[in-house]
This record gives sequence, C-alpha cells and structure tokens, in this order.
Amino acid sequence: MLEKLFKIGKRLLTETDVEQLLTQAIDGAIEITRAERGMILLFRENDPILFQTARNLDKQDIENPRFEISRTIIETVRKTSVAFYSENALDDPSLKKSASAARLNLLSVICEPLVFESSIFGVLYLDNRSVREAFEPEVAEFAAQFADFISLAAHHALERNRLQDRVTTLEKELRERFDFKNIIGNHPKMIELLKIVTRIADSDATVLIHGETGTGKELIAQAIHYNSSRKNKPFISINCGAFQESLVESELFGHVRGAFTDAKTNKVGWLERANQGTIFLDEVVEMSSAVQVKLLRVLQTGEYSLVGSSEARHTDIRVIAATNKDLQSMVQNGSFREDLYYRLNVIDLLLPPLRERKSDLPMLIQHFLHKYGEQKDRGPFKLSRETEALMFAHDYPGNIRELENIIERAIVLSENQTLEPRHLPLSLLPNNFDATSTRKFSTLTEAKRQAAEQAERQFVQDCLQTTAGHISNAAKMAGIDVGNFHRIMKKHQIEAAHFKKTRN
Repeated sequence: MLEKLFKIGKRLLTETDVEQLLTQAIDGAIEITRAERGMILLFRENDPILFQTARNLDKQDIENPRFEISRTIIETVRKTSVAFYSENALDDPSLKKSASAARLNLLSVICEPLVFESSIFGVLYLDNRSVREAFEPEVAEFAAQFADFISLAAHHALERNRLQDRVTTLEKELRERFDFKNIIGNHPKMIELLKIVTRIADSDATVLIHGETGTGKELIAQAIHYNSSRKNKPFISINCGAFQESLVESELFGHVRGAFTDAKTNKVGWLERANQGTIFLDEVVEMSSAVQVKLLRVLQTGEYSLVGSSEARHTDIRVIAATNKDLQSMVQNGSFREDLYYRLNVIDLLLPPLRERKSDLPMLIQHFLHKYGEQKDRGPFKLSRETEALMFAHDYPGNIRELENIIERAIVLSENQTLEPRHLPLSLLPNNFDATSTRKFSTLTEAKRQAAEQAERQFVQDCLQTTAGHISNAAKMAGIDVGNFHRIMKKHQIEAAHFKKTRN
C-alpha cells in the first residue's frame, strides 16, 4: 500500500490542472482506503468553495450538502484543522445532534484537513455506509499521509492558477491601456517587449526594430506611434525594398518639376506628409548610400531638400526603422553607414520569431480562424487533431504572416467547418501524405507530443533568458512552482548558468 501511495502521490505532484489533480486525488484516495464514496473541497479562509470533486455522489448532492453528507463533520474539520476519524460515526458523541449523520446511517468516516504552512484550504472526505469499521487505523494513517500529498499538490496548482490569473490580468490591463489589441500573444518575450514599448512610446527617440520577415514589425511601430504624443498626427509606413533604388530618394524627399526626365510636376515626399508625426522605414537597409547620407542629415538637423532643389526644408518627425538583416555585419562590410546605424539604433527592439514563442500558437490560430471565418461568413472553424499536430510541429520560417496565410488557405479550401491536413500546404505535410485519404496518421500523436515538449523547453529557456538565469524569478514568470520548474529544467537538461553567461 505504501508503494501505491507514493506512486499516486508522485503523479499528483506533477499535475498542473486543478480539476485533473482533484479527480486523480479522489480516485487515488478511494483506491487506497476502499471507501464507498468520497469528495474533496478546496476553499480559502472565509471564502466559498473554490473547487470540488466527488465519487459516488451526485452533483446535486454536493450543491445541497445538508441533504446528503454530514456537513457537521466537514465544518468541524474546517474550523479546527483537526482530522476526524471514526469507525462508527453513529457512536461518536460529537455527532449525536447531526441529523445528516443519522439519516445517512454513516458508519465509517475519515475527514482529513488539507493544510499548507499551518493554513487549512480544503478537506478530503471519505465514508462507508454499509460496513462498520471499514477503515482500520492503518487505513486512516495512510489517508492522512495521502492528504499531505494532496495538500502540497493542490496548493501548488492553486498558486499556479493564481499567478496565471495575475499575469492574464496584467496583460489585459496593459493591452487595454495602450491599445495593443492587434499584437497577439502572452509569451514572456512579447510581454517584455510591450512593456518596453510603453516606456519609450512618448519620447522622440529613434527606434530600430529587428525581426525576421512576418514577425509584425509594423504593428510594433504603430503601437509606439499611437501611444505617443504624436498619435493624432500622420503615421506614414514605407517599405524601402518595394521601390527601385532610383525612386526611393524621390518618394522619401519629394522632387521639383524637371528634376529628372519623368518629373512632370512637383511631388510631395513622405517626409513632408509625415510632418509632426511618425515615419516608419521598413527594410531600411535597401536605401542607397546617397539616400543614407540624406536621411542622416534629417536625423541630425531635421533638414532636407527636394530632389532637384537646393532649398533647405525642415520636418519634425519621429523615425522608426526596421530590418530583417544583421545591420552590424553590414556596417562592418561597408554596405551600411556606421554613423546612420548609430543614429537609428538609439533604442533597439528585437521581435522573436514564431518558432521561439510557440506557446502563443493556440491564441494566434484562434484569432485567424475567427478573422477569416467572419470574413468568409462561414465560421466558426476548428482544426482536426491531425491538423493541429502538424501545425504545432512546423517552425514557420515566414512567422505570423505565414501562419495567417496557411489558415486563410485552409478555410478557402475546406468543405466544412473542420480544417483537415489535406487543406494545408505541402510544406507542413509528411512525405507520405495521401491527399485522398482521410485516415488518421499513426505518428501524429507522437508529433504533437514532440511539439509540446519542444514548446515547453523553449518556454522555460525564454523565461530563464528574460530573468538572466534567475530560477525563482523565471518560475514566477512561467506561473510554475520552483520545484516543478527545476524538474522541467532537469528533464530538458537546461542549465541556468548558461543564461547568466549569455546575458552578461
């Protein structure tokens, strides 16, 4: 029995979901004690019941305990934090006045307090109505030991819930206050990025955003602008890579009539249109050396000249630039001006690729399913288990933009509301995929498990990276008990020292 007790207890300590934990706990308690029925209640001092689960008791019985269980026993244990054990409750002097005990013909009863650091937060209740002395003293002792396991596991699960609720509340407040509704995700790296945005938004400091294609650099630039004092002025977005090199200068600064062959009239440039607002220069590395020199002048003095004119003009703008290239390497090889790099890089922001924030995938997937379901007037849509496994296993080199395109494509191709693997691009499918087959893949469960393991490992690493290897802080950020966090680190062979070194 002792071996069984520790086996079940070990399983409880690794469970993170409160409801699942209580279900496993009551099943384990009944298995160990051979009770006829049982229940677990969790509460906080002076608070109503937070969680409840039972076996061989109807839900209506739990909601109306005065009719079907001995409330006297549970309330006494809750008030005193002292366990109740009786081989024949009808003979117990403390229950002589309990109508529920007499009506139910309670014979054997165990009621153990669930205590953490001297504070009771729940009870484990077990009874047997058909056999006198069903619970021998040895059984009662095992129940007491098992209650200790339940106490520890349930407390940690509740704390994880509380911390996660706190993180969710703070994230909600952050998004509502700063209008970040278009930036989806609650990964630690994204939350940290949004915090930085709130601190820098109302300054005029130049910002350089680094990030792979499709990570949402323009959304971050918009968030900075619309949370600044310039929010009621223009936000002009320019993709420098979308124009021929000879046209970028004319588009940015404007030109006068006759400046070149096709200049039939004067043209207002982006700098003038963005005056008193924000200009976002995406893929800034695509600018020629000549344009880089002129942009440097704007950043230094606010002055510029139209192409074909020597007249100096002035603009009051905030510049936010972005690139998916390694600018430092480009400075070293001479393809990007060093002085311009330092002017742009007053504040640098790094957007993580989607493969490094896969914990945000469910939220992003639901967002795009809803968006295109409404757009096509065909929703709501959902993913089949096989489709979900394949999407979680993919690394998304095109990041969020790729994910959005995949979902839009699947919705367009789908015949009903469930998106199947055959609706996905070939890049997500196994080599032996048969588009005409609807059978389940025998390896998809394993693929999903591996994807979940990979996401868990990456999430823990991200938390350690953010906290410079401080395990306690990383555990709090993850909403995980420190002991459980250590267990996950050990499972994935993650060393905190590595992050301390890389941080310095």
